Amino acid sequence: MDLEKEEIVRVLVLEPQKKSYDTISQLLVEWFGDYIDLTWRSVFENGAEEIKKVQYDLLITEIQFPDIDETSEEILEKIMDMAGPSELPVVVFTKAEGKQLPIHAFQLGINEFFSKRRLKKNILEHRFRNLFREIYRKKVVSIQMDDSLKRFQDLYGMNQSEIQDLNTMVKKFKKELEKEYEEKLNLEHEKKKMQNVFGMYVDPIIVESLMNNSLSLDQKGKEQEVSVLFSDIRGYTSLSEKMKPEQVISFLNEYFTAMTEVILGYGGMIDKYIGDSIMCLFGAPVFQEDHRQNALDCALEMIQVFELWQPKWDQIYGFTPQIGIGVASGNAIVGNVGSFQKLSYTAVGDTVNMASRLESMAKPMHVYVSEGLYNHLPEEYSKKYRYEELEPVKIKGKEGLHRILSVKPN
Repeated sequence: MDLEKEEIVRVLVLEPQKKSYDTISQLLVEWFGDYIDLTWRSVFENGAEEIKKVQYDLLITEIQFPDIDETSEEILEKIMDMAGPSELPVVVFTKAEGKQLPIHAFQLGINEFFSKRRLKKNILEHRFRNLFREIYRKKVVSIQMDDSLKRFQDLYGMNQSEIQDLNTMVKKFKKELEKEYEEKLNLEHEKKKMQNVFGMYVDPIIVESLMNNSLSLDQKGKEQEVSVLFSDIRGYTSLSEKMKPEQVISFLNEYFTAMTEVILGYGGMIDKYIGDSIMCLFGAPVFQEDHRQNALDCALEMIQVFELWQPKWDQIYGFTPQIGIGVASGNAIVGNVGSFQKLSYTAVGDTVNMASRLESMAKPMHVYVSEGLYNHLPEEYSKKYRYEELEPVKIKGKEGLHRILSVKPN
């Protein structure tokens, strides 16, 4: 495909490892094809010289270089000093670890920060497409301004001095437009950073819903069909009494992180952490037609992921924990509960009580589900998992006995 040079995004990749460069370049070519022109530099100083000589549209860089004896934070500052004068967008793609690094990077003005150790292709593609869209907008504005100036000159005829004056005026106007555009971009970046930081304390689904105005802070309660999942570590109280305080916190953080990644992957909303228990919702606040399937798939995957962690926990903490999970589907009252000082989006009702009861009954490393979930699963789910009907149970506040099932992978 023959493209005009203005249509091509020029990307400088500053990466000491050839293997990492190959990974980046293959992904970018897959996503953007002929619309990108890649230049690779493996030595930091060579990359710095390249930025001075050539006008690039994007810099993708590592922040750990074998030829530089400086901290990752210091290299970040150097990179922004290099990119700052030309307002070059910067994406960090690094193996460096540290919870404060991304925060420091965003404070300096880095556009995106990715860890090589936790690559998710779909997230990378989404972020890069958004970034390329912004780059193209700026290029289009610049091209349109230049074309308008040229047509104006051809139409009216101007001497060199007049052209120079007009050029100066247009450049000033262009700079003001770019500044205004940058301010809008910065507002979007601030919104994204607030969303990322706020999401550490509030479920990301709630944050997203608040940001796009699909959920109001003063939302009243409403009845909605949901699936509710409870998970709990068996015998944790006695286990934790044998552990040091720092081990208790370390283990819980590892456990909650591993389980939360699975839950969010299936569109679940973390309602709350209660000691070593997790309560989450599927189908609220944003309704999902397939909330039952998502909840069931999530529960089974939580068991599998937990099994993968068990040998490590046994090695580090000297015990092999086990969990039980209960899932129920049906109507519940959902909405914001709390005070003016602190609100919590949650669900209450029989479906919540049923899920909690199922979790308390579940044997270690088992998933128990309600008939409200099982009866409305699509036909293909009858073959996807193995179901064992158990003794019916009585639920507090409800008349009669209720059918429950144990679910296992095939």
